[in-house]
Amino acid sequence: MSRTLADKLIRAKSVDTFLRAQRRPIGAKVMSGLTSDVDRLVRSDLNAASRLVERLEELARKLGDPLLDAFAEAGRALVLHHRGDYAEANQLWDRGAAAMRAAGLSTESGIVRTHQVFTLTQMGKYDEALRVARAARRLLKSGQPVYLARLETNVGHVYYRLDRHKQALEHYDRARKVFQRSGDRTARAVVDFSRSNVYTDADQPDEGLSLLKRAAADFDRARESMSAAQCRFHIAYIEFLRGNYNTALASYHKLRDRLAELGSSQLAAWCNLDIAEILLALNAFEDAVETAESARAHFAEMEMPYEAGQATLIRALAAMGVQQFDQARENLMAARQALEARGVGTLTALADCYLAELALRQSEPEEAGERAASALRVFARQKLAVRTAYARLLMARAAYMGKDLAKAARLAKAALRSAQGHFAPGVVYQCHHLIGVVARDRNQRRAALESFRLAVETVERMRGGIAADEFKATFVSDKIQVYEDAIAACLDEGDDALVEEAFRLVESAKSRALADLLSRYLRRSPGDARGQGRKGVAHETRDRLLKLIQDLNWYSAHAGLEDEKGNQRRVAVAERYQREVKRCERQIAQTFRLLEAEGSPFAEMQRMRGIGAEELRAALDPGETAVEYFTTGDQVSAFVASRDRIEVVRAIASKRELDRMLAALRFQIEKFNYGSEYVDSYFGQLKHATDEYLSRFYQVIFAPIEPMLESDRLMIIPHGALHYVPFHALRDGAGYMVDRFEISYAPSAAVLRLCRQRAGESRSARFKPRTAGDGKMVALGVAGRETPSIDDEIGALGELFPDAVTFTGSQATRQNLLKNAPAARFLHLASHGYFRRDNPMFSFLKLADSPLNFYSLLDLRLDAEMVTLSACHTGVNMVFPGDELHGLMRGFLYAGAPSLVASLWAVSDRSTADLMREMYSRIRSGETKRAALRSAQLAVKDDYGHPYYWAPFVLMGNPI
Repeated sequence: MSRTLADKLIRAKSVDTFLRAQRRPIGAKVMSGLTSDVDRLVRSDLNAASRLVERLEELARKLGDPLLDAFAEAGRALVLHHRGDYAEANQLWDRGAAAMRAAGLSTESGIVRTHQVFTLTQMGKYDEALRVARAARRLLKSGQPVYLARLETNVGHVYYRLDRHKQALEHYDRARKVFQRSGDRTARAVVDFSRSNVYTDADQPDEGLSLLKRAAADFDRARESMSAAQCRFHIAYIEFLRGNYNTALASYHKLRDRLAELGSSQLAAWCNLDIAEILLALNAFEDAVETAESARAHFAEMEMPYEAGQATLIRALAAMGVQQFDQARENLMAARQALEARGVGTLTALADCYLAELALRQSEPEEAGERAASALRVFARQKLAVRTAYARLLMARAAYMGKDLAKAARLAKAALRSAQGHFAPGVVYQCHHLIGVVARDRNQRRAALESFRLAVETVERMRGGIAADEFKATFVSDKIQVYEDAIAACLDEGDDALVEEAFRLVESAKSRALADLLSRYLRRSPGDARGQGRKGVAHETRDRLLKLIQDLNWYSAHAGLEDEKGNQRRVAVAERYQREVKRCERQIAQTFRLLEAEGSPFAEMQRMRGIGAEELRAALDPGETAVEYFTTGDQVSAFVASRDRIEVVRAIASKRELDRMLAALRFQIEKFNYGSEYVDSYFGQLKHATDEYLSRFYQVIFAPIEPMLESDRLMIIPHGALHYVPFHALRDGAGYMVDRFEISYAPSAAVLRLCRQRAGESRSARFKPRTAGDGKMVALGVAGRETPSIDDEIGALGELFPDAVTFTGSQATRQNLLKNAPAARFLHLASHGYFRRDNPMFSFLKLADSPLNFYSLLDLRLDAEMVTLSACHTGVNMVFPGDELHGLMRGFLYAGAPSLVASLWAVSDRSTADLMREMYSRIRSGETKRAALRSAQLAVKDDYGHPYYWAPFVLMGNPI
């Protein structure tokens, strides 16, 4: 009856209209029923519940009955509780319960006190919550058993927060039996949801997941959307615990938006808390800090100290990840003190674990061992297996740092036993790795290798659940050492099978995310247009991404216009535009991750694995040699592969030494930014200094492998800082390497193979065989004051290719690019290029109407044989852990370019135009792309001399 009446009250034109339609007076019984309906609505639509409460308050005022005011206030308290305003809700509960008891309504007063118990629990006032619960129990003794069962549920919440899980389950189970007998499936679902939390915390996720799914189904049947959503974000958390990062993140983002629509900022904040924890596991520390801080601020405002403490812990770990150790310690200590003061033992112990982790980062093994041992006692007493394993692992790492190898091995093996039968890959891989390190230190090489293999296998399984391209790079950042130690252990043994295994491990750790992108591209059908995306959520996400890109272009343009005003620049306006630019960039990156998660089934992510040496050899043509560099510790080594064999050259150079040399070489190249007058005055000195560093690079990284080369056509697969080195410009005693070798580059052997597959697939499937002079050129150029030769460059290409489609000036727009590029055999872009070291995926080429960055290329699908980015820094990428290259070049590879010509530094306008004209002329005459670029470099070298002019451009991908 109350539900029908509540609907009438909400829909009525006014309260007066509602009252005139009633045939019986509105008394306490009717008002109690309407308040119960508020309780129903807060679990389905908080906004609708708020509208009902507003009508109840107006109704009570119209009728002038203080008791009816008490019921209206109880309804208001329900809404405030679910919005997270616990302090005000608690005051209303107190006032309403007292008024109802004074009126002789003991049962109604007890129901209000039952709600108050939950509010006090959320506020962290556990003793007061238990005191109120005792009072409620006395009031409800003569009422229905269902009312007492609801009280039992809320008392269970108190004990759960106090880490007294056994007592919590006892109360939950008593309540569930009552609801089972009464047939109240929704109330039973509330209990099942609560029981699932206990089982999940007790390392029994399967039991927790089963309860959550059943509860969600019950809530769906009752149309309680809020409660169903709450179940589903706990399901998402279990997916995260199982390592399904992709599934969990996609679920959380959808749920957060849905909860915000339903009016629950509290549950949306909980979503942010869990999203922050996932971002932390993916080593996306900056995003984790931002999301955790957002959650913490909401919880603090809502006076929820338990959740605020959790958010502070996550924020501290993120600070530790970016080596802000003082900030991390301050946050950890503050959270620990707050949690300890409220008697939350498990989270206090977890804070001790994190403080132990921080102590290890700061080389303080004694403190780390003590804190981990303290946490271990808490976890073991509560039989929390995974956290017990984590504490033992920390103790093992502290023992190893203290040079107690026996204790380190013993504790690491004990940690593995604790984790056995539970999903704890983050602990397991570290245990195996540490056991391997101890065995290696004891010269037990075979045992070390076996442990390193187990560590790598565990990390590989973890990587499988990550869809987002960016997260694949961040995730592996603290795990590269696992691969490097396994590689070194294989090579230490030295037989052919283990050399093959070492090569596969190198490839497993290198440019895997980029290889995944390219392999996904190759698996698309020819008719699968990039812009078509599937309908539904992914389609909506894509639309949101495109809108954000438009917004970014708008704000970037206005920020630029404001900066160009010089003394008339309005500082406040410019700062506002810059804030909006940053906001758009952040949201674009987040939305792209979500799009990847929605569009990348888990099974697909399992397909791409590092290739073996035999597969690399098969990808080489006769007369080609691939040189793949890799690092183990500080040692740089290399594999040298041809069609017939593969060899390894170890300890070629020191990684630290190469980093220093590269910084010095870059400094010499950047001197050309001082202007033509400076360059003309000191040209001889500039060339001499640059040649010196190029000679040193030759001696350090190339001379040791040169005796193994069988041909003059080389494919260089760099590693780390070597991605910035122009190998073709290295100088031996007689000249530069370009004088003797044709050189191309690739991020990894897997990417090289995929680029060659792409080159064959794009032509053989859709085009007849071509002659050397056949093919369409699409060229866009945007000249500027400092780059007047761009118009000449585009004009020269138009003369070389009779059917060329060229756009210059205001016609060189993104729309013209997207419209014409798919039909091109050669795509040429000449403009200003900007590398964003702070955010490399937003590095861009300047088109006439907008910047062209990675995200601007998502709708571009290429069948071109080669893309040339004739601008500054277009081949410069931020090299992330795992040799992931993030920059503009990545976008064109993703769009389908099998070959890419790009620059390593700021280029000369005039010499670049000459080089491009010569390179395309050679391609038109039938030379391969690799040979044509070399010919052009030799020609420009003869005219200009200094490598600054002739050496900036590299050919990435398929060289033929």
